[in-house]
Amino acid sequence: MTASAFAVLPAATVVSAAVAPTHSDVSGVECATDEGSAARVRPGAHEHERNELSQKEVLAAEQEMNARLAARGGSSVRAVVTIPVVFHVVYASDGTGNVSSTQINQQIAEMNQNFAGGESSQAANTEFQFTLQATRRWQNNSWFNDPDSAAGEAAMKTATHEGDAGVLNIWSTNTSYLGYATFPSWYAADPELDGVVMQYGSMPGGGIVNYNLGKTASHETGHWLGLYHTFQGACSAANDQVADTPAQKTATSGCPAGKNTCPAAGVDPIHNYMDYSYDSCYNQFTQGQKTRMQNQWAAYRA
Repeated sequence: MTASAFAVLPAATVVSAAVAPTHSDVSGVECATDEGSAARVRPGAHEHERNELSQKEVLAAEQEMNARLAARGGSSVRAVVTIPVVFHVVYASDGTGNVSSTQINQQIAEMNQNFAGGESSQAANTEFQFTLQATRRWQNNSWFNDPDSAAGEAAMKTATHEGDAGVLNIWSTNTSYLGYATFPSWYAADPELDGVVMQYGSMPGGGIVNYNLGKTASHETGHWLGLYHTFQGACSAANDQVADTPAQKTATSGCPAGKNTCPAAGVDPIHNYMDYSYDSCYNQFTQGQKTRMQNQWAAYRA
C-alpha cells in the first residue's frame, strides 16, 4: 500500500486542549527534508514527511506521465474543469473537530479563489474549479486522532472514500500535520487512499496562527493535481518540473521578501502556494503550474 505524503503545523500552537501537538516544542523553524512528497510541514515539529521522492523517482514519474499523454494524443483538458468535492468531517466524541458548514463553504470558496488566480495580478487562472458535492460527518475518535499511521489512514479512507479519480475527497481531522495528499500517479495502485487529509484548525477561521486562512487545502490540492513543492530538487535544473518557478533550495517559513537560495535567475517563489510560507504570503500558481496540472489531469484523472 502506498503511503500518502504530508504537511506540518507550528508545534507551539494549540488549536484546543484536545489537539495540542504531541511532538517536541522547539524554537525556530524546522522544515521537512522531503523533496517531492505531497505536503506542507509545520515549523518546529521535528516531523518529516511520510513519503519522500528522490529526483530519480520524480524523473521516472515524468516519463510515465509523458507516455500516458502521448498515448492519449496529448493533453485534452477542457477549458474549465469542475471538480466535485466530498468533504469528510471527522470529529471526536466530545465534538472537537466538528467544523461548521459555514467553514466548509468558506474553504471551497478559498480554493476557488486561489485556483482562479484571484489573489494577484501575477497569478494564473488554472481553469480548475471546485464544487461541494457532499458533506459527510463521522464521529470516530480513532480516525480523528490517528489519521497519520498507515493503519489509521487506511481504516478511515477505505470506509469513507467516494467516487473515482476525478472526485476530490477531503478529510478534516486532528492530523499531526497541516495536511497531506496523494499524487495522481498513485491512484491506480491505491484508489481508496486518493485525496487530501487536512488539520481542521487550518480551515478558514481555525485556531492555527499563520495557517488558518484555508490555504493548506489549496496547497494539498495542488499536490493532488500533480504539483511538487517549489523547492523540489533544490537548485537542480529540473527542480519542480515547472520552468517558470525559480529554483529554490530550501522551504520558506513566514514571508521573507527577497529570499534567494539558488544562483539561477529569480528569487525564491515565496508567494507560490506550493512553498511552505504563511497563508498570508501565498497568492499564486504560475502558468507553468497550470499546464502541469492540466497535463496530470489528462494523464491520470480525466
